Amino acid sequence: MSSEASARQHCLAQMIEHLGLTRLGRELGLARLRSLDDLRASLPILDRERHEREVEQHLGFGLVDSGDAQARELSGGGLERDAVISTWQAFLRRGAVRRVALLRGHNVDPMVDRIARDDVRALDAEVLPLDHVDDPAAALERLGDFDPELMLVPSVLTLRWLEAAHRGALERRLRSLRMVLAEHDMGQEVRSRVRVAAAGWIHRSGRLGLPTLRPPLHALTLAVGSQIIELLPYGNPEEDARRVYASETVLPEHAVMGQRYELVVSSPLGFLRLRTDEHVRVVGFDPPTDAAPFPRPRVVRLAPAPPDVALEGCTVAGAWLTASIRQAFLREDPAVVAAEIGPDPRSVPRGVTAMQTAANMRLPDAFKDTELGWMARTGSQRVERHKPRALLVRVEVQGYVAPELTGFLSKRIDSSLRRHSPAYDYLRQRDELQPPRVMVLPAGTRRSEEDRRIRELVGGVWVPDVRVVGM
Repeated sequence: MSSEASARQHCLAQMIEHLGLTRLGRELGLARLRSLDDLRASLPILDRERHEREVEQHLGFGLVDSGDAQARELSGGGLERDAVISTWQAFLRRGAVRRVALLRGHNVDPMVDRIARDDVRALDAEVLPLDHVDDPAAALERLGDFDPELMLVPSVLTLRWLEAAHRGALERRLRSLRMVLAEHDMGQEVRSRVRVAAAGWIHRSGRLGLPTLRPPLHALTLAVGSQIIELLPYGNPEEDARRVYASETVLPEHAVMGQRYELVVSSPLGFLRLRTDEHVRVVGFDPPTDAAPFPRPRVVRLAPAPPDVALEGCTVAGAWLTASIRQAFLREDPAVVAAEIGPDPRSVPRGVTAMQTAANMRLPDAFKDTELGWMARTGSQRVERHKPRALLVRVEVQGYVAPELTGFLSKRIDSSLRRHSPAYDYLRQRDELQPPRVMVLPAGTRRSEEDRRIRELVGGVWVPDVRVVGM
């Protein structure tokens, strides 16, 4: 069996064997696939919502027993485990580790938990598992009694949270602590002087990234030997506010240095060309291996660009939305702690049976390439689900909140969006869109949400100060 067959082709064969006989597999013709090229040519790229609707609802997830050896093989978690363990041991430098504290909650899919826990067991050390933390002081007490040499946490903010409870660097409490490995929020600062390094990257489809000793700091090597990974290129959001994606993916060995990509995954666990909403920038390449006989991209993780929001008649770029909030606060206003902007559910038209057509509108030439222009040219009369006609802005501020603040913010955000988007401005002139509705949240809302995410010990914690949310 060739190296190619031991990685991609083997993963594809497992997908066909495990999913091909299902009803969905027969409808998609999975049994006819013979190569990765067949997979890419036959199956469309699916975003998360469409994948849940068209794939996951038909397959039914959580049907495999995480304790079954065959199920563990389907996860691909063991294929590159040796590479993960060898990198962890290289991080530690001073011999074997004897005591490991694993702070990790239970994910929705037990197979994801199994991959991470099997990685730790492979260290052949005594393990203290903590799957939830209700009281940080009690957790510190347990950790102090155990005195770990290595600690694995889901987020660097978990470490910072424990430091806040201890009121100091954590190595003062845990005398034997040599290293902390984290999976998310690697850019956050901590007090501790022990080394904080990337543990790797596990997605619900399987292993996604491997830790690496190569620079830059906190870089990861794509786990192309564990599951099928494709790269979907898109434009630089710093140069163009609109997220413009390529029509096709590229294979990891064809990645371009410095290019930004969204990861697309397929695995035998039931994922078929899923857009993960996980974004990376390529910063280098690692040498080929037996599992992946080609240069493997080394990447840094990126926060996803804010999503665009579809309103009735136009789509507003997410970058414009976040910028409009930042520009709405003046020096004399209270300081913004956090803000969310998205469609306002209260603005969705009720009791209307058909969408207003744009065919009768006399639109300027500037609108010919917009949604309104397309509708005018085609004379579309189709019935569609109606979209919101206003935005909802929820802000948390620090300082005195004057009664008129929400009105001022609404006007400033509205003016900013009208400057950026001619389509939005045109619909506002016609009163087809309403001004944004602004709500001020109680103080401490962001801290409470962050605290809840830390206690769950699952996934990342950090979110942008200003973010775009869905309805």
